[in-house]
Amino acid sequence: MSSQKLKKAPLVEAMVEMRFGPKTQASPLAFDPNYGLLLGRLADQFKDQYPEYEPQQSAGFPAEMAAMMHMVQHRFRASKGGWPLVQVGPTIFTFNETEAYDWEGDFRTRAIRAVESFFGAYEKTTQVQVQSLLLRYIDALEFDWDKESLLAFLEMDLRTKIVLPASLFGDTGVGASLAGLDFTASFRCADPKGMAHIRFASGESKGKKALIMETMVQSTGSDVPSLPQGFTAWLDAAHGITSTWFKRLTEGNLNRRFQGG
Repeated sequence: MSSQKLKKAPLVEAMVEMRFGPKTQASPLAFDPNYGLLLGRLADQFKDQYPEYEPQQSAGFPAEMAAMMHMVQHRFRASKGGWPLVQVGPTIFTFNETEAYDWEGDFRTRAIRAVESFFGAYEKTTQVQVQSLLLRYIDALEFDWDKESLLAFLEMDLRTKIVLPASLFGDTGVGASLAGLDFTASFRCADPKGMAHIRFASGESKGKKALIMETMVQSTGSDVPSLPQGFTAWLDAAHGITSTWFKRLTEGNLNRRFQGG
């Protein structure tokens, strides 16, 4: 998603996700034994910006199970039933926004504050070790892939060409017409250190068929910066990649559509 505010933006959701464990973990699935106390401190940290507490059905699951699946158990909303929101589980923390997303307006500021508040719930930031840091955008481009060629749409409007050998079809009994798509590619990036991912998949949005496009930047392990102090620089660099990718992929017909033209 671009940093520019678009009149008809295709954005479904923008999110920052951290996966974490205690500093002295015995395994990648270990979680803070004081998780229950952490929730109380987080509620206090978020009471001003996210006063609406919303337990998830998974809140009743054992913390060990939730940790193993990186499962969100608790949600704090800015308003009842509204967005943005923050979510937490024994090994996961997220900040999420939907159609009201505005990078310059408040997404960047809120994301930074949410991460600072998360670490503020700990007496010492060294108590927690972030194992994965992710910025993810999900866009839905309305397109009836049952009636028109999805591969042609990708090539003409998203500058992306996916080709399979013709020999896979015909005498094999497999039809050459694409009935569904789920394509992911990953590339190493230097700033921030980590991986840039892109995904195209056939799907639906608001009851209509669409091409789902995800652009993501992720740092894991030793590529994760020192947090929370290194988060702002990481977020700006990650957004620089996703924003540039979105602009360059959609320039032309799609950009005019998003601008309201």
